[in-house]
Amino acid sequence: MTDKRVEFYDTTMRDGAQSIWAMRMTYGAMDAISSELDEGGYSCIELPVNAMNAKMQVRFFQENPWEIARLFKRKITRTKKTQVIMDCLDLLGESDPRAIIREYYRKTAEATGCKRMFYMANTRNELDRYFPWVVPMVREMGLEFQPCICYYPSPRTTDEYYANLTKRIVEQYKPEALWLKDAGGLLSLDRIRTLLPAIQKEAKGTHIDLHTHGMSTYQGLVVVEAMKLGVNGVHTCVPPLASGSSHISIFNAMHNAKVLGLKHNITNADALKVVEEKLNRIAKIEGLPVGVPLEYDHGVYSHQIPGGVISNLRSQLEQLKIGHKLDEVLDEVVRIIDDLGNPIMITPASQFIVSQAAVNVATGERYKEVLDAMIETALGVWGWEDAGVPWMKPEIKDRFLSHPNAKKLKERYERRQAVAAEEGSVAKLRASYGMTNASDDDFWLFHIMRGDTETKKIRSPKSYYTGKEPLTLLLTELSKDRDISRLQLRKGNTYFDFRQE
Repeated sequence: MTDKRVEFYDTTMRDGAQSIWAMRMTYGAMDAISSELDEGGYSCIELPVNAMNAKMQVRFFQENPWEIARLFKRKITRTKKTQVIMDCLDLLGESDPRAIIREYYRKTAEATGCKRMFYMANTRNELDRYFPWVVPMVREMGLEFQPCICYYPSPRTTDEYYANLTKRIVEQYKPEALWLKDAGGLLSLDRIRTLLPAIQKEAKGTHIDLHTHGMSTYQGLVVVEAMKLGVNGVHTCVPPLASGSSHISIFNAMHNAKVLGLKHNITNADALKVVEEKLNRIAKIEGLPVGVPLEYDHGVYSHQIPGGVISNLRSQLEQLKIGHKLDEVLDEVVRIIDDLGNPIMITPASQFIVSQAAVNVATGERYKEVLDAMIETALGVWGWEDAGVPWMKPEIKDRFLSHPNAKKLKERYERRQAVAAEEGSVAKLRASYGMTNASDDDFWLFHIMRGDTETKKIRSPKSYYTGKEPLTLLLTELSKDRDISRLQLRKGNTYFDFRQE
């Protein structure tokens, strides 16, 4: 064993749940595993706390996402750092001035106790549009800021492109760490061997994490090669929310680090085995899938759908009763990527493109119905170079910009730009909702959900009993069910008799 070391980070509850369970992870599931995750020894645990996750918790589970945030603060106390993802800022609200965004993330940091935030660096020209004020905002809160260098294969994204991007980020913003983020799981063994050294050279000693999904099936090889090349950290998940389109299993990553003679930070693998056992029980109870290694599919290099999006696409196609047309939708995604000039397939472009592909397949005609997001893409709302706009097919761009909604969307975008450039006032926004005296929880839920129709349905969260809970807890819960009059527990010659009238 050498002195060389790799740090393992956990993203089970955030990206693991997004990739395998289509974000269908309840408060109860997070409650069941948070303490044991905290005991594992991770350097950092990623939390599923942002506006996108909040909408899911309210809409699908009628749960209060702020209670989830506070749950993490109570239960994750040993892990040195926790982190949350910053949403695409114009996805938080229809159009938010900076004071609103600043206060929302301050509330998020306070509720969770998180120590860092991460944000994409090259999906929508963020370095020009957002970094000049977002980075100081995060640092004013006393948080670390970790930009994500997002990988995607295209004729434009050479090693030189990524080296120049890294140089600019490091020189201008001096981040505490960088991510090489491979949302589509598209890194190959050959590419990591040239790409990572190019980034490391310009990073000048800045800590670099590898965040890669399993879509191409090269994930294990890529992680091993990255560890050989001296990557500082690797993002992992605990099974059954590892593998598949998710991240590498922590147990596999630990094994390969040992084979390479590397030290790591995991000190309590037994606690993580308990997490695995609990998650498997919950998956069985709820009929949720488990992550398994995928067979090689060369198509992932064509459709490039990220690991966190493919699970949601399958789920939504089933809801639309066209799950059997998944292959048609994937083929259509490839065509749309070409139409749009090879944009980076990551939030939000990936969601827009798969949605338009599903519409095209469902209607039986390409662009018979055009989503507003496609028109906004052509307008440059969602970025420029990395969004593919300069390389969009002229006839497609003209079709989008001549749509009846184009003028309205352009005017709305211009208004949004003006508002986003303003400082704004949280007090004025509260007053406009008639919520001057409302609690912070109620105000932010109203703002995120655009009203209280859905938030009025919030209820107490469901709990899971996975066999590890104390007997007193079991008896307390049983006493709530008046249909159970008697229960006998027996082990050998010892038995316990529980009765209620």
